[in-house]
Amino acid sequence: MAGVYIHIPYCRQACHYCDFHFSTRTSSAQDMVRAIIQEARLRTQMQPAWREASIDTLYIGGGTPSLLGNNMVVELVAGVAAALEVNVHQLKEVTMEANPEDLELPKLEAWLKAGITRLSIGIQSFHDETLSWMNRAHTAEEAVRGVQQAHRAGFSNM
Repeated sequence: MAGVYIHIPYCRQACHYCDFHFSTRTSSAQDMVRAIIQEARLRTQMQPAWREASIDTLYIGGGTPSLLGNNMVVELVAGVAAALEVNVHQLKEVTMEANPEDLELPKLEAWLKAGITRLSIGIQSFHDETLSWMNRAHTAEEAVRGVQQAHRAGFSNM
């Protein structure tokens, strides 16, 4: 069993506990998506082990991949799946990290169509004081609403 991890290095703002590399400027996001797809193509062409591996899972993490526009997520998932020569809808799991404030029905529906089967939702707390202390961009109420929206859209794996 093999999996592919894709790192999306963009965030809305810096959380006080985070030590990972990220940028709050998303102007290069479209170029980065296309570069990731190109890298997947090159790796499968140049490294036979990538073509021969039985890819079961795709994980899109970060940063905050849910900051990407709907079309970018669709392009990313389809492009990487094509490069790896897998049917995204036949993978055991396609996970994407998302923040509660990004969980809106149009986005969620586009993600489902793209093949996302699981959301890893960044809810560190349901207490506004703690969220503020961590410098999170959402409130406890938005966290609850985000999970409800994901259920409404059809996500059952969160």
